[in-house]
Amino acid sequence: MIWVSWRQHRSEAMACFGLLCALAVYAAVLGLSMRSSFGQNDLATCLVRSQGVGCPNSVAAFDNSFGSLVNIGFWAVLLLLPGLIGVVVGAPLLGREMELGTWRLAWSQTVPRTRWLAVKLAVVAGGLIVLGAAMTLLITWYRVPMDRLTGHFIHNAYDYEGFVFTAYILCAFGFAVLAGQLLRRSIPAMIAALVPWLAVRIFVEFALRPHFMAPLTLSQKCPCGIKGGNGMVDVPPATGHIGDLIVSSGGTGNAQLTFYQPASRFLEFQSIEAGIFVALTLAALGTAVWLLHRRAS
Repeated sequence: MIWVSWRQHRSEAMACFGLLCALAVYAAVLGLSMRSSFGQNDLATCLVRSQGVGCPNSVAAFDNSFGSLVNIGFWAVLLLLPGLIGVVVGAPLLGREMELGTWRLAWSQTVPRTRWLAVKLAVVAGGLIVLGAAMTLLITWYRVPMDRLTGHFIHNAYDYEGFVFTAYILCAFGFAVLAGQLLRRSIPAMIAALVPWLAVRIFVEFALRPHFMAPLTLSQKCPCGIKGGNGMVDVPPATGHIGDLIVSSGGTGNAQLTFYQPASRFLEFQSIEAGIFVALTLAALGTAVWLLHRRAS
């Protein structure tokens, strides 16, 4: 069964490997360039001494050179990538069998239908996990210089530098497998899976993520508080510690209140969000297996 599953999905595997190689080339070229600029501007020493306060010109020069490409362009290009990978691999898994009629041969063998599907899901999902982990490592390595200035909580870093990137892929895969079984067509199943996946991702990112954990509060006496900005990429943020995410800020009399998520909570946030998408994946795949078992009985 494992060999058969590999034979059936080797074209998707080769395409994913090619995508990984292309990402590696891009990451190596731009990542090495960023590291060279980071060292030439002596930003590492400045960050250790003053959290970026003592070298605003160097920080601004580095951000002007790489900020738009790394923080905006790259994020925009990769916004749909996890979903596209998941639906392109997942939709044909059952949809193509139904569409071409090959299920008659596959299900007439001695292997039970549910076991047949379980093995295929395990093989393909395992490959997607390896792909997601490899892409996460590449993106994390590539973004190291920028992350030292902004931390991991900004959208483009958060979405691709932890557990959630792989969880996004698996969720889209699960939705696509279920859609392929219900619609019995590969292309319609891809569309039917991608739309709800994107809706769920946007809802989690903007409605649920800010409330995963209650923000901490920093009270500063004005105008003698910590000098910093309240934007997502200000160096340093209002807390004076790079990597903290400013949720909101406001004044009450002579005090300035800043509500923020500390940088140390990054992995906790990642675990919570990845858990949501893995749970959705298991629900979708479990439903697909149940429907197939019900059909078999």
